[in-house]
Amino acid sequence: MASYPLNKSLSLRNSSEIDVVFKNGKKISSNLISLHYLNSGHPKMRIAFSVGKKSHKLASTRNKLKRLMKEAFRLNAIDFIEQHLCCDFVFVYFGSDKVNFNDVEQSMKSLLLSFQTKNLS
Repeated sequence: MASYPLNKSLSLRNSSEIDVVFKNGKKISSNLISLHYLNSGHPKMRIAFSVGKKSHKLASTRNKLKRLMKEAFRLNAIDFIEQHLCCDFVFVYFGSDKVNFNDVEQSMKSLLLSFQTKNLS
């Protein structure tokens, strides 16, 4: 199974750029994760992952959920990446319970599929 490599050049780190994605972008949600995206015109796709402090107090829990989201994205993104290379993506985990990788992966798959079908039409 092919996977998509994630590295630092693909990360969206500047808080002002992330705010632009939230303000001007569109949103799609699945049962655990929401996706905010914006066609930025940047030559590379940029990605950010976020977990709220209000629902998950411990930093270790937030970091684990971000790692799970990154891995689920990395394993399932290869099918749709080529068409959306100039978009900025912000994935936000909003579930209140700690979940396992299978739940996060299913949520990410449904989110990526709905993003792909929404942008193809």
